[in-house]
Amino acid sequence: MTQQSRRPNPRTGGNNDARPSPLQATIVKPEQALAINPFGLDIKVLLTTEATGGAISVLMANIKPGEGPGDHVHFNQEEIFFIVEGTYDLTVGDQTTTAGPGTIVFIPRNVVHRFKNVGNTIGSMLDWSLPGGQDHYFKAISELAANGGFTGEKVMEINKKFDTNILAAH
Repeated sequence: MTQQSRRPNPRTGGNNDARPSPLQATIVKPEQALAINPFGLDIKVLLTTEATGGAISVLMANIKPGEGPGDHVHFNQEEIFFIVEGTYDLTVGDQTTTAGPGTIVFIPRNVVHRFKNVGNTIGSMLDWSLPGGQDHYFKAISELAANGGFTGEKVMEINKKFDTNILAAH
């Protein structure tokens, strides 16, 4: 073996059995993100489920003071929130806290959670779903509202399709 052939391949990190990924590298600038308005919220889809081969979807939500979803649960995906701006009351399972920028929250599937912007300015939060799919859910809700068909029954159909359950207010 020559000296040349023993050097790690810089393209594969030394793994000579590395296979190319079927995925394409993706860079999404804020102005390129798809803007949607599910439930009247300002959400931008940064990474679609398709762009990641189904692995994740990433959203940026701008939440007005007093806004945020009530108790809900996802049955087939984990979710991660990262607070960029604002102050939120967060409840995940039996943990409740008030949190601000820099806070990260991991929500396992089947765990009831909610949040609300309790500050007096618009907050901003990144939302990852693993596997992807939140982008599809929010697009479906946004399209329903845009087409004038927003009813509790239609929302329940979309919730069922995307394995999400919004619990009754308490």
